[in-house]
Amino acid sequence: MSARISVPSYVIPGSYAENLRFLRERTGQRQVELLFFIYDDDARATLRSEAREIESFSSDFGFTVHMPDSIEPRHEELLERTAGYASAFVVHPPRADDGLRAFAALLDEWRGRYGPDRFLLENTTLARFDAADAATAGSRHGPPRICADVGHLRAEGRDPAAWVAGRAERVGELHVHGYDGSRDHVGFAAGEPWIAALAPFARGFDGVVELELFSWAEAEAGSAILRDAWGAL
Repeated sequence: MSARISVPSYVIPGSYAENLRFLRERTGQRQVELLFFIYDDDARATLRSEAREIESFSSDFGFTVHMPDSIEPRHEELLERTAGYASAFVVHPPRADDGLRAFAALLDEWRGRYGPDRFLLENTTLARFDAADAATAGSRHGPPRICADVGHLRAEGRDPAAWVAGRAERVGELHVHGYDGSRDHVGFAAGEPWIAALAPFARGFDGVVELELFSWAEAEAGSAILRDAWGAL
């Protein structure tokens, strides 16, 4: 089994359902990450109105879910609505140390209810990732799996290939986007050194490669670059 290239649920202006209709009708893309990074009243209302239609797409798409930036007990609503078809849930570490204990306890509860291997801890910054990784290392479920964000690693001056290789058995998802020296989540070009450096890992990877690019033109171009460099994804 090879890796699956995924795109965000926002590649054209519009709601979740409008983006899924576009992808199904206009493209061959069939893996999507549902974005709930911001889960305010508008996002909640949109999800509630579109929940059945989103679920109906699960016969055509594979799904992962990006949880809100700072997870809270009330966000279990997202798990309840998507657990029947989503394969994984990406979580960010807390922004400060005083949130670590509550974060670890909540994540432990969710892992017990929805599956210990379905939750992936993302490296927003390495300092926050390392703190959360240490706080969750003693979980009764074992350390959580990892979502390795390549763009964030590059923004911090780290070698993504080396960082991923040191945690290869725990990595369940890669987040891929460009970094131009000041901005991330931008497009990238074929031949950038990090792409070739990650190729040995990516060619044997059977998880999700999420292109965190928020236009279809950029996502389509990025997908073609990775398929060419990393083989049949």
